[in-house]
Amino acid sequence: MSIGRRASLCVVASLTLFLAAAAAQELTEQEAVKRFLGQSPQSRELRAAVAAVQAETRGWSLWPNPRSNVTREGAGVTNFVQLEQSLPISGRLGFMRQAGAAAVNSSDAKSLFAVWELCSDMRLEFYALVLAQERERAIKKSFVDLDEVLRILQEREKEGEGSTFDRLRTERERFELQTELVAAQVRTLEARSRLASFFTSDIEPAALRVQGQLQSSAILPPLSEVLARALNTRPDLMSEQQHSEQLRFEQRAAERLRIPEPFFYTGLKRAENRGSMELGPVVGVSVPLPIFNRGKTEVARLKAELDRSQARRDALQQKLQAEVEAAYGTVELRRGIEGEYRQQLASTGSRLKSVAQLAYQEGEHGILELLDAYRVTRQSELREVELSGAAKAAEIELERAAGEPILNREVFP
Repeated sequence: MSIGRRASLCVVASLTLFLAAAAAQELTEQEAVKRFLGQSPQSRELRAAVAAVQAETRGWSLWPNPRSNVTREGAGVTNFVQLEQSLPISGRLGFMRQAGAAAVNSSDAKSLFAVWELCSDMRLEFYALVLAQERERAIKKSFVDLDEVLRILQEREKEGEGSTFDRLRTERERFELQTELVAAQVRTLEARSRLASFFTSDIEPAALRVQGQLQSSAILPPLSEVLARALNTRPDLMSEQQHSEQLRFEQRAAERLRIPEPFFYTGLKRAENRGSMELGPVVGVSVPLPIFNRGKTEVARLKAELDRSQARRDALQQKLQAEVEAAYGTVELRRGIEGEYRQQLASTGSRLKSVAQLAYQEGEHGILELLDAYRVTRQSELREVELSGAAKAAEIELERAAGEPILNREVFP
């Protein structure tokens, strides 16, 4: 990339950041979660899906509509007006009502798990933006040391005492740092856009800021406790359990097909009798004979569906256990390396820079050693930020696998 093109990128990025800062919208994680759960189009869609299932299942336990019948016979001028109604005495509708309730519960749990998955994705993007912001701050902080060295070198050169090489090499280092900052700013802009996609259109990606801590002090509960809670509360597992309940009730309802449900009809008959018209009531009952369809095929189908549902539930339990164990191990490893790195950096990080500055001032080291110390210090600070971000992402993935907040419960309303 040419120097002119790099300079252009720096100007564009700086202008973008200046305009965005004028109308910045800052969100905490708690505010972001609340906004997502209450206003995001994804959440609204999933709630509407549950409402649709609820409306559909209401019709499963309704009585059949009555039928009216009007007949006119030409021979003898006879008219019939009848009203027919099926009498659901087999108990099928009661089982179907319970099946409908289980179907709604299953859909609700499925929707809840989908929202949890999306919320976990949103939280990952939230902390990706926190990480990008912290990366920018670390790079910007490096300009302080370089600018001070460059100022001293420029003054010395004007006085005829400085080294032109040292000045040029420092200016080059500063320009390389500027391009590194532009790359970090681009990553920040991309992270803002990804996070803003989870909210309504009233949030401008360029104006979005977040406030959060990458370092976590939450105590990690034992693995056995996390597994037990996940097996008892994870919504997708609950959804499959409710689906099995729905199939059981539907199977019991199908077994009642062998019980005939009679049709009761009543009405009026108007007929000609010896030259005069007479009117009288008509009452009757018809009973269907369950000869060809006794519900056996429907019962067999629902039994097979129930076996499939139970198999899916067993597979989900195995998958859940593997996901929780893997995520838990990842959190332990990433927390461990983050703590060790931070401890080592606290004891040696600042010392390296101060020793290099003193050695350069006393003439023991040249400008290359000093700039190298600055670069290593910056890279160490960036690595610490990256490790903290990785540990935070691992915690979110553990909570995703557990199906509930186990480390950051205060974030959720």
